[in-house]
Amino acid sequence: MEYITADTHFGHTNMLDYEPMRLQKAKSMGYDSFDDFMVDIWNDTVKKGDKVLHLGDFAFKDGYKIAQKLNGDITLLIGNHDKRGHVKFYKKLGWKIIDKITLDIPKAHIVVNSLKKEFSKEELSESLLACLVCDLKDKRVMFSHFPVFDDNPYDKKYSKITKVLEYIFKETKCDINFHGHTHSKRAKESFCKSVCLELNDFKICELKSLI
Repeated sequence: MEYITADTHFGHTNMLDYEPMRLQKAKSMGYDSFDDFMVDIWNDTVKKGDKVLHLGDFAFKDGYKIAQKLNGDITLLIGNHDKRGHVKFYKKLGWKIIDKITLDIPKAHIVVNSLKKEFSKEELSESLLACLVCDLKDKRVMFSHFPVFDDNPYDKKYSKITKVLEYIFKETKCDINFHGHTHSKRAKESFCKSVCLELNDFKICELKSLI
């Protein structure tokens, strides 16, 4: 992957109330529409062959159609706002989808067996458990929508999911967690790096520089 981002929330008008800096940034750059602003930012950064990993919550309501306008070879890791019908649309565009625990590391079977002992089949089948663990340079990285060790009271409804993610992070001995979900709020752990737009000046991040 060359680029990484999260929580674009295309078409999500209420998000402009939750995160007013979105429209403020767009207007400062001469746009009346945050979505139009982000499409231009994306396509100015990402070229047709570039690989992009999006860590969830791509769009809301009809905003999913904006996927047709974006450059890049895109992989979406499912977030809590990514609807099944939208995902089908992305697949037709050729997007790759990560909707389960994906361990691209040596001896992954040991961790898988450990997970099966620790958690029930039902707990492990939750689609919001989508994550990718892999080795990049000399770091072991977990990509997930939710930050591991999340202490936000608002997210208690996702506590079962983050509990499993925390277990995977520890068992695989990860160094870094790249995540979305938190928007303008930072996770408490220093090894958690948000790629949300609000904390990255609304830029699509270059993964190499983050590592």
